[in-house]
Amino acid sequence: MSEVDRDLDSTNVNATFDPLKDALGALYGQEFPCPLCGAGLPIQRSKRGKPYCTCNLCGIQIFFRGKVGIARLRQMANEGILISARDESAARGIVLLNRLDQLKLQKRELESKRGFIFPDSNVQNAIRIVDAEIERVQGELAKMAPCAQS
Repeated sequence: MSEVDRDLDSTNVNATFDPLKDALGALYGQEFPCPLCGAGLPIQRSKRGKPYCTCNLCGIQIFFRGKVGIARLRQMANEGILISARDESAARGIVLLNRLDQLKLQKRELESKRGFIFPDSNVQNAIRIVDAEIERVQGELAKMAPCAQS
């Protein structure tokens, strides 16, 4: 059995980060938004010292692996980019906004499959359905927003 060559480039390996423990300490206790419901999930430390989150409402766990992923999480936390909902109405708004982004991505994917010279009518119908859903979600989001005061 041979020994591992420690000089190899290991920029994104799943190893414990004892030397980075102090740098990662600032992450723990901050919140990461649940990708399904938008609730703020406290960032916790795994038994290996890596950050993870659990949403008991949705039943998901998120593990941040590798040096690159953890560095991105730390950067986003430091820059205040991680947005999570504090109450039910805000959570619903964030979920709707995330749904809009997903629908727009689906529409772009469908448009790339539509065909230029001989458009596929089934794909075109699917695009119309996605457009209708985008309008519905935008309307629901607009109804939730407080009215602007003059």
